Amino acid sequence: MRRIGVVLLVLMLGIGSFGQVTITFWHAMSGALGEALTYLVQKFQGENPDVVVDLVYQGGYSALQQKLIAAVAAGQPPTLAQQYENWTTQWLDALVDLDLFLPEEVLADILPSFEQVFDGRIVTVPFNKSILVLYYRPDLVPNPPKTWAEFEQLVCSIAKDVNGDGKLDEYGTAYRPPNPEIFLTFLTQAGGSILSGDWTEVTINNAAGIEAAEFAARTAKCALVQSAYISDAIQKGIVVGMWIDTSAGYTYNMNAAKTAGVPLAVAPVPCYKNCASMIQGTNLGIFSLNQSRAQIEAAARLIAFLLREDNIVYWAQKTGYLPVTRSAVFGDRWQSYIAEHREQKIMTDQLLAGGFGQLLHPKYMDIRNLLITYWELLLKGQGAPKELMDALAAEIKSVISK
Repeated sequence: MRRIGVVLLVLMLGIGSFGQVTITFWHAMSGALGEALTYLVQKFQGENPDVVVDLVYQGGYSALQQKLIAAVAAGQPPTLAQQYENWTTQWLDALVDLDLFLPEEVLADILPSFEQVFDGRIVTVPFNKSILVLYYRPDLVPNPPKTWAEFEQLVCSIAKDVNGDGKLDEYGTAYRPPNPEIFLTFLTQAGGSILSGDWTEVTINNAAGIEAAEFAARTAKCALVQSAYISDAIQKGIVVGMWIDTSAGYTYNMNAAKTAGVPLAVAPVPCYKNCASMIQGTNLGIFSLNQSRAQIEAAARLIAFLLREDNIVYWAQKTGYLPVTRSAVFGDRWQSYIAEHREQKIMTDQLLAGGFGQLLHPKYMDIRNLLITYWELLLKGQGAPKELMDALAAEIKSVISK
């Protein structure tokens, strides 16, 4: 019934006027990323002269999220917008079912790691996606760790209190409290999960969850813990031996290392029971609110264009994000590129070896906020790992039971 309702809605909105149709695309891409997106949109308009794209930079992700919340509430969202999965769950009924407008071959081409189904609906498709990898200084870490045990040993051998004041001045690794996805990578590698497969039971505090928390807590004692991006610390000359960050952070991290005059390289994340690594980045969704059928169809054409092999490969080459389709990842363009770019090959292999996405639970936004809070407590040693996991589990249970 929901799908029939969406079809009727867009039919009622009309087919749009003859000639050009204008669509609005809200995004959070700045700098080189924004330049690459602008180029692709201009290329699309050149191939589709009947469509005008009003490409609007809305600031960072937090600003984009708040503006989308307000726009949806007012019934005036853009035609198309970047959005994280946990945002999408807040406005599912305001989005178009993309399988009604995108060609079947486009949807079938998306890599399984990126497939998204919300309550039985396909309302977003992946776009700017990255994977967690390990950044390391070859002068401090000649052989990057392959396992948790190697990572922990190396991290704590690098950490030093140089001036003897009882505080670390050089760090083996670094963690950001606003990024609980690193903990979720540890959790998944330990064989754990936030919820059971049917979402009826909270499982984050079982044996696997506690093991992941204890590993994080031990390595945090040898780590720089800060809310700012780790590249900020590197650029200031702070010594960090290695840290886990997104492939999209590649340019920023490399530039920071260059500024500091230190070498930096990329390796896969250390593995435990498996080599899972969490996928990051946003997706594209089309809003039905206040949009004509012509606008929705034009936005769907833009999505299909952006996911086309030549364009998604261009996007990946220019930004550090990864191709999201089979035809792109395994196609000659990308394979030739990564044959000459070792670090991008490592990122691609990491994605194919164990990339996993967000939990598509309707309350995941609230769950993630709890994860951020308890991840910070864990990193700062403000509670024993088991106690923190038990408290986190109790709060998650309360959230999903409402």
